[in-house]
Amino acid sequence: MSALLTEEQLMEWTGYKRRSKVEEFLRREKIPFTRGKGNKILVTQAAVDRVLAGTPAANTSNVDSFF
Repeated sequence: MSALLTEEQLMEWTGYKRRSKVEEFLRREKIPFTRGKGNKILVTQAAVDRVLAGTPAANTSNVDSFF
């Protein structure tokens, strides 16, 4: 099981302070994500690692729902 990155971690990693900007970044980079409690963005470390390694996500047609 992959570790989950929290919205706060994503904000630190991307440098964006607004949720909408983090979401925009994830969509642009085709990193699949979902929403957790309080509508916060959640991403697996594996999803980020795949993109950083240049390997596309398995299904990028619906990038905001992967659980």
